[in-house]
Amino acid sequence: MSPPINVQRLIFRLLPAIISVGCSSGNDSKSTPVDWTVGRGTAACHEWQKAFCERQSTCGGVDLVTCANQLQTVTCASDATAANCATSITAATCSTATSGCNISDVADTAWAIQSCTDYLTAACTHDANCGSGIAVDTCVANLQSSSSCAGALGVKLKYESCLAQINAATCTTTLPADCKSLIYIGS
Repeated sequence: MSPPINVQRLIFRLLPAIISVGCSSGNDSKSTPVDWTVGRGTAACHEWQKAFCERQSTCGGVDLVTCANQLQTVTCASDATAANCATSITAATCSTATSGCNISDVADTAWAIQSCTDYLTAACTHDANCGSGIAVDTCVANLQSSSSCAGALGVKLKYESCLAQINAATCTTTLPADCKSLIYIGS
């Protein structure tokens, strides 16, 4: 059995996996094509992701690829809302507001929050099984207090691979690469 892992070390190890992001400025990669068919969500959700990011890139000075990388982690709560918002955003000018079409309005936040909590639970279960001496619930609560899943909006496509790697990890394994910057936390 490995020596116990203290909560501070565990938090240090896991915090890179929970990220707070906002859109960055600049249009450095406007010429880089974005494949809008990949990512989480349905075709209607992908259309909203595309419309939202193209508007942010055109009107807000946000890098298109950076926005796409963030929004393609989002699953939409409703195809109808996503489709209506894609149409509204596409038709809007830069000075026109598109009410009810922001990320927090369209995202299936319940799924993202649960996925974030499940990730923390898997990591804490692994560490408890490796002799950390910290109860899983305590570990999750400690991590939640420093990086709340309550703001989760999306989960990268590597999420399922990350959980499988955590479940298969030995006690000496470090955080798998697929688990880094895994959760999209809104800012």
